[in-house]
Amino acid sequence: MFKPLSSWIKRNHPLPVRFYTAGYVDKPKNEWSVWLSIEEVSPLYLATNMKWQSLEESRKITQDYLNEASELINGLEGGWLDHEEQELIINYLGLPPDPSLPIYLITYTNSEDQEELAYIGITKKSSRFLGGHPAALKLHSPKYTNTVKKIYRCTAWFHDDDEYISLDWMQPESLSLELIDSLESHLIYHFQPELNTAKKKNNLAKWDFYIHIQNFLDGKFLNDKFV
Repeated sequence: MFKPLSSWIKRNHPLPVRFYTAGYVDKPKNEWSVWLSIEEVSPLYLATNMKWQSLEESRKITQDYLNEASELINGLEGGWLDHEEQELIINYLGLPPDPSLPIYLITYTNSEDQEELAYIGITKKSSRFLGGHPAALKLHSPKYTNTVKKIYRCTAWFHDDDEYISLDWMQPESLSLELIDSLESHLIYHFQPELNTAKKKNNLAKWDFYIHIQNFLDGKFLNDKFV
């Protein structure tokens, strides 16, 4: 799984200025390029074993990592790490945190053994699948007997003609939550998953992004799909 701060910690790219500029605010536009990257998959019955983490929690973990890194190397200004700073951060803090995976896709195999998208959702709490999930319960219907059911987890990346921006980096936090809701709305309206009930009649997305879906797992389901 690609870690959003990997290019910085590997000294291939400076840390984006957003992390050491007070009051930094993003202003998304419909013209931005957007990627939805599928990073994790599991049989649906093992969904509770996956590491569920809300977008807010992931953002906090990333910020805590950078705050500790800043203390180790006496500030992040300038963005670039020298070799000693790199070693110091890795030795004391380890590699950067994994990205949030707030969008999930539930699928099942149809009568022709093809994978069908049944439900699209977003993770707002780390306890999302504890105690059951409405879509998972609906998949107990006789219609889905003997079908293979999976759950995929995804994250989003944006490009503003200057840099690649992880969803976890969007400022302020309220904007990152608006963006993830907009992406979910856009995807539901486009794919019309049979087990979703809301957001299907109208496209409720705030931004009309052109989304490129990439599957970094088996490279098959929805890979290179444009929405």
